[in-house]
Amino acid sequence: MEEDLDKNLKLAIFLTAIIFFMELIGGILSNSLALLSDAAHVFMDVVALLLSYGAIKISDRPSNSSMTFGYHRFEIFAALINGVTIILIAVLICYEAYGRIFNPPMVKGAEVVVIATIGLVVNTWAALKLHGHSDLNIKGAYLHVIGDALASVAVIAGAVIIIFTGNYIVDPVLSILIAVMLLYGAFRLVFGSMRILMEFAPKHVDAVTLSREFMAIEGVKGVHDIHIWSICSNIHAMSAHILVDRIHVQQTEVLISEISRMVRDRFNIMHTTLQFECAECAPVEIGHGSTHRESQKMD
Repeated sequence: MEEDLDKNLKLAIFLTAIIFFMELIGGILSNSLALLSDAAHVFMDVVALLLSYGAIKISDRPSNSSMTFGYHRFEIFAALINGVTIILIAVLICYEAYGRIFNPPMVKGAEVVVIATIGLVVNTWAALKLHGHSDLNIKGAYLHVIGDALASVAVIAGAVIIIFTGNYIVDPVLSILIAVMLLYGAFRLVFGSMRILMEFAPKHVDAVTLSREFMAIEGVKGVHDIHIWSICSNIHAMSAHILVDRIHVQQTEVLISEISRMVRDRFNIMHTTLQFECAECAPVEIGHGSTHRESQKMD
């Protein structure tokens, strides 16, 4: 991992964590639910940054006889827990905000402006440091930070309105809007994690499309038992049975190279497992375990 990226990520995590505690304590002292909602949003950013940093670090760890794909799935489990936690927090915010709409308490607008402005400055700095990196995890963290910066702007605007108008209902209304943003991001996180854990095919490719690409390669007579899945958010794998004519092993090596290069370049699939079968040979019954019941029969 690049030294500058490592340093920037660590500093972004540290400063964002400080902002989280500042907004949490400030929200309690100023009685601002909007600031507490923004603190929840910042918490989501802290976890996103930790996931990005952890995913990069863990991906450097070698696989072993037990963890044959390495430790990449750690990212997915952590993201799922993060998403579920944020959903619960957002629901609690909406519940509290609903009661405050009908009986809005006094909010210390000046304190909210100061704390939210500090948060905005830190988030802007973090966004500038993370912008431009090609790693997908870093891009995701960058988008999280941008979203929180926008939420901070909304909190500042709401606090200014409270200072000049004394209309405290602005605070719970903003809280609900921020909670909706949290729910949107959290549900995407949960569904994205579940897709990977349930081994859905990546969104950018499906078995039908991949089968057509295989059939376009010279020497391929047929394809079946295609399986495509994601190990983590940016590492994809596939396996397939390829029908070919009677060819030498050397020729299959050429096909393996061509197919692997195609799926890597076109679909970003880095782990490829191919089983060649002779199209002209007599069919052999092989149990592939395509269903849970069939797999049990093979045991």
